[in-house]
Amino acid sequence: MTNRPPGARTPEEVFAAAVDLQQRGELAGAARLLERLLELFPDNQAVLRNLALIREQTRNPEAALALLERAARAQPEDTGLEVQIGNILMTLDRPREAASRFRQVLAREPGHGQAANNLGLALQGLADWDGAVAAYRQALAQGVGGRHLVHNNLGVALRALARREEALEQYLAALEIQPDYPEALNNLGILYKDLGRWEESEAVFRKALRLRPQFHKARNNLGTLLRARDRFLEAAVQYRQILREDRELFEVWNNLANVLGDLAEVEQAVGAYEAALELNPGAVHVHSNLIMNLHYLPQWSAPALLERCRAFDARHTAPLTPAAPAHANRPDPERPLRVGYVSPDFRQHPVGFFWQPVMANHDARQWEIFCYAGHANPDWVTKRIQGWAPHWREVRSLPDAELAELIRHDGIDILVDLSGHTDGHRLMTFARRPAPVQLTAGGHFNTTGVGAIDYLLCDRFHVPPGAEAYISEQPLRLPDGYVCYAPPAYAPPVGPLPASEQGQVTFGCCNNLMKVTPEVIRLWATILQDLPGSRIRLTTRALGEPVVRRKIQDLFAAGGIAADRVLLAGGCSHGELLATYGAIDIALDPFPYSGGLTTLEALWMGVPVVTLSGTHFCTRHSTSHLSNAGLDELVTTSPDQYRATALGLAADLSALARLRAGLRSRVARSSLCDGGRYTRTLETAFRDIWRRWCQSR
Repeated sequence: MTNRPPGARTPEEVFAAAVDLQQRGELAGAARLLERLLELFPDNQAVLRNLALIREQTRNPEAALALLERAARAQPEDTGLEVQIGNILMTLDRPREAASRFRQVLAREPGHGQAANNLGLALQGLADWDGAVAAYRQALAQGVGGRHLVHNNLGVALRALARREEALEQYLAALEIQPDYPEALNNLGILYKDLGRWEESEAVFRKALRLRPQFHKARNNLGTLLRARDRFLEAAVQYRQILREDRELFEVWNNLANVLGDLAEVEQAVGAYEAALELNPGAVHVHSNLIMNLHYLPQWSAPALLERCRAFDARHTAPLTPAAPAHANRPDPERPLRVGYVSPDFRQHPVGFFWQPVMANHDARQWEIFCYAGHANPDWVTKRIQGWAPHWREVRSLPDAELAELIRHDGIDILVDLSGHTDGHRLMTFARRPAPVQLTAGGHFNTTGVGAIDYLLCDRFHVPPGAEAYISEQPLRLPDGYVCYAPPAYAPPVGPLPASEQGQVTFGCCNNLMKVTPEVIRLWATILQDLPGSRIRLTTRALGEPVVRRKIQDLFAAGGIAADRVLLAGGCSHGELLATYGAIDIALDPFPYSGGLTTLEALWMGVPVVTLSGTHFCTRHSTSHLSNAGLDELVTTSPDQYRATALGLAADLSALARLRAGLRSRVARSSLCDGGRYTRTLETAFRDIWRRWCQSR
């Protein structure tokens, strides 16, 4: 450096002083000295790089990027600078530009292992998992330093591609090089969970936390694992520990809310979702979780719920919806049509049981079916549905915008959402209007509020005349029920009426405990009070937790019902759950969120269900199912009528036994299980809304 001002230190001395301050952490003073030097030597590489480093350290990556760009213009052959620029672009969440920089380095220097590894990271950010795998393998082939890091990154990309065994090899390779590598242990724990190796998953998460107690990702993942194992209180402990250390982690608030819901603490869950949403107003899944949980609370009216759903649209989906969407679909009202079903739940899930009859009965001459599947762990239901689907697309790792482009490319005429606001939905894809006609069906529990969804599949029971005011979509009413049920072959036969053998009536409920509010238990307690000697049996996942069992027992005790009359059981296999109905005489439906698949299962097992019908969609699931089974007398409209109906069934055990004996055949003969009839009515409805679209062209 030259141009020393008279009476001042030399530029070299100023630079040395700046470096000394920088090393001692006095970044503001170091930056002032470097800025003075930069005025004199605007292209000096050492000054530009050191000042850029300070800008990075002081969380000003934009300024750091500008300085490094200046340095690169002065020294374009320096690949190290290009890698630094790419890294800052990654910090700024600009992975496409970062990938371009890393590719430029590799074009000039194919053996640059660090650039290859970082290219893999950039491609991960673009969800280009195949490209990331290739980049990481290139880095390993070049003998890059820090090979354990690259093996770990490669494992992440392979897991995203569902190449789990290959991912396992990479994580183990990383840990062979560096056994005490918390990130690889965390990722290995996630993979073990995917593989159902839960004990090993828990062990490696806990090892990662011993190495780094404040490793929030690992603790969060441990909480998720514990929740999956129905160890809800332990999961809550993990989430709360994280939040004691950092209350700004919105995803942890969301996870805590999920487990509070599992523990039937719905009010607390709502508060935690709201805390998460305040931290990250753009978190779509958190907003949907909040909406769903509000439906469990009796104080939320149909108009208020619609308002919340419309607020979701205003915040998240409406900004993505084109004002005048252009579709190349030919507006011929009678031509064969392409229908796309979008769901993460083509599995042992209500959607899986509801949509098997549809997939088995579609008329292939008129309907070309595409399934856009987004679930991680396929099962026997998945395989059955996939066998009926001419076009099966695995889209779990596909971003919403890219999924929308795929749907457009497939030329879908009618696009069907099978999730509503449930977990794993793709409402942000529907917001982009990839198909000319869009509707929600099957997996929804109410209106979505999304303006880009045209219709809500329903029936006259779910959306009776006048209830249109409470949904944002147009009602598309089917003549029977809004879904059709495919009972599993492993359902045990209907047994004799338990009360006939035991001399006492057993009421029961196998619904999610979030639906069983204190108001519900108060009403159930009055029924048990009115029928001395009767009992109630509740079976659901959350009741595996002793504290939850005590809470339920205390609520019944407040209504005068002793603990020995309240039989509680936790989670079990689906076959075991169905067998539980062999010990139940009468099922009591919760409210306001009524049973859906659970009601159908009870009826299939010969158990009548008493329901209290409400004002909006999810309060009327059982109303629809019972009415379609010809059991309208079990649909009530007031707590007093509900109680009287339950007691009336219990008063005549001979009639109850006859009802039980014939209930499965009645359901089997009804529209509830007539897949051919249901699918024809669905296809008629689809054709009708397609004709409407054609007329609007």
